[in-house]
Amino acid sequence: MGSRSLLVDTLGLMRRFETIGMTRQQSEALTEHLTEILCLNKEKIADSFVSKFALEKAVLEQEARIAGFKSEVSKSQELHLASLTRDTERLTANLEKIRAEIRYEVDKLTASQRLDLNLEKGRMRDELQALRDKANELEIKMDKETNSLKAAVEQTKNETIKYCLGMMLAFTTAGLGAARLVSH
Repeated sequence: MGSRSLLVDTLGLMRRFETIGMTRQQSEALTEHLTEILCLNKEKIADSFVSKFALEKAVLEQEARIAGFKSEVSKSQELHLASLTRDTERLTANLEKIRAEIRYEVDKLTASQRLDLNLEKGRMRDELQALRDKANELEIKMDKETNSLKAAVEQTKNETIKYCLGMMLAFTTAGLGAARLVSH
């Protein structure tokens, strides 16, 4: 039997066989065969299942991988959000600059119109209205761009959350599958 370890009381088993009427040689031979069968079955069962230590090690490795993945996703989200925030702030600053320029131009034209009001009142009203329309179009365009950027930020955030939840579900499913294999 060599290095095989099996917790069976072979002496007690032999005595039971002898009490039911077997000879010492028969009980020794039967006990030896039963012990051999039990050892082989134990080895086959051990080959089919993972040890508790190996399972715990695998679980710890997976938890470490998940933690690393969560950290990477979190960093990626933070970087992406910071980038989007900078872009939004830059666009907002540009919008304010354009608005200030437009206001300046409108004010400049209005002052000019007042000087020439008596001579070109009708023509200047048309020019001023055209400039206001242009300013409104620019404001509307900038508002649309700002809103689309905000929507893109939300969509990216939602997709990242879905991906993280999907990965966590996949790891949980794999862990439950492994646990189920171990329990059977």
